[in-house]
Amino acid sequence: ALRVKMKEPYMKHQLSGKGVESLRFRPFEDVCGIGHTAGISSIVIPGSGEPNLDSMEHFTNPFMDNKQRREAEVRSLLEKLSPDMIALDPDAIGSVEESNLIQRRQRMRDVAEEADARKAEEMEALKNKKDKKRMRGRSKIAKKLARKHKNIIDDNMLKLKE
Repeated sequence: ALRVKMKEPYMKHQLSGKGVESLRFRPFEDVCGIGHTAGISSIVIPGSGEPNLDSMEHFTNPFMDNKQRREAEVRSLLEKLSPDMIALDPDAIGSVEESNLIQRRQRMRDVAEEADARKAEEMEALKNKKDKKRMRGRSKIAKKLARKHKNIIDDNMLKLKE
């Protein structure tokens, strides 16, 4: 409840002779729908979406560093986007989709093939990657051989597991 009685309303909206029948508020969108005898009206009520401000929201944290501020800005922009606007293909933004179904399928195949080729290159690079230099005796030859052969299962390993 309110601790102090308000002296005047936050916002006024004149409906001149139309009787209000229903009123619905959309939280987080600052929109209020008014059903009256002559139809419906929708009004925007700025700042009424969330009455309790979070300290990490709306850049009100005084101790926020540059990285946190940038993350908060990106997060607030992403919240405004509808999910169907988010695309995995960065070339999809600002381009016009082809109307021909065959061309679209061919383009999607090309994108998938490029992604598969990139993934194969990354896997090949991981296979050819040299062992990391380890400190304090961890790079001795016996330790390297033990690391390479620890997944080999032989009779001795089976006896130890039993």
